[in-house]
Amino acid sequence: MADISVKYMGLDLKSPIIAGSCSLTSDVAKVREAEAAGAGAIVVKSLFEEQIHSEAGHIAGQSHDYAESADYIHYFVRQNSIDSYCENVRQLKNATGIPVIGSINCYTDGEWIKFAKEIASAGADALEVNIYSMPVSLKRKSADVEKEDIAIIKDIVKAVDIPVSVKISSYFTALPYFIDKLASVGAKAAVMFNRFYMPDIDIDRMEIVPSSPFSSKDEYVKELRSIAIVSSLVRNIDISATTGIHSPESAVKEILAGATTVQLCSVLFKSGMGVIRDFNSFISSYLDKHGFGSLREITGRLNYSSISEPDKFERTQFAKIFGTAK
Repeated sequence: MADISVKYMGLDLKSPIIAGSCSLTSDVAKVREAEAAGAGAIVVKSLFEEQIHSEAGHIAGQSHDYAESADYIHYFVRQNSIDSYCENVRQLKNATGIPVIGSINCYTDGEWIKFAKEIASAGADALEVNIYSMPVSLKRKSADVEKEDIAIIKDIVKAVDIPVSVKISSYFTALPYFIDKLASVGAKAAVMFNRFYMPDIDIDRMEIVPSSPFSSKDEYVKELRSIAIVSSLVRNIDISATTGIHSPESAVKEILAGATTVQLCSVLFKSGMGVIRDFNSFISSYLDKHGFGSLREITGRLNYSSISEPDKFERTQFAKIFGTAK
């Protein structure tokens, strides 16, 4: 039987399939199911700085007796949230034998470092950092935003002694350059791509409403090309594919493009943790069928630098296909 183990961020994983950050990965029983089904690792549901501030603001707004109470309430809510998160990490570590990856989502400079240190101290094997901001100022340049992101990751890497991955969006003009900069400041992996909860509009009520939080089975192609290009150009960083991976076939495609690991989320809600077993079985059978002894032999086999016609990953392919359509 083919070897489907991988080394991700220096961690030894028995499978490339990771249960991605979601409410399921905070549940000890669910994580045990994931481990039993063959998950290589789990990413704990993210700790959101924005949510902490929102809860603190709501509580503080209930009382107007003492103005100075706002600072105390914010500190209390923040510390309680971090303490609860870290306790969850410790419980997951004690309950399972697979790597537990913490996850933080912050938007102010100081909080990143504090959160990262405490999660590392709780025993997380690695840390996944979600970086994303929506610049709404005419004065903020894209280069400045990227520079701030790089500086944040550099500070976090220096502050903790566990490997750090960076979960990014697809909204970058020069993605290979940006990921290369992440690698240069010590990031061990890039997680491509973050899927954000997008707004929608109810035209009858004329209100902003949330769109579906779940991905569709065709969304995996969004990162496929970028992974194929980045994996061929940036050699000193692992890549984890996420978003829209609903079938074992799409997972194999991401690995062929250059992903070291594949993160599942929506499909876990739809089919349960047991679906991880199906993914592993398919990947193993695929390797056997094509005469490969290990997953490493196919990782990046079809990336940008490995195929004879790299322009198939470029914009010119659109013109080649549709320019000849009748």
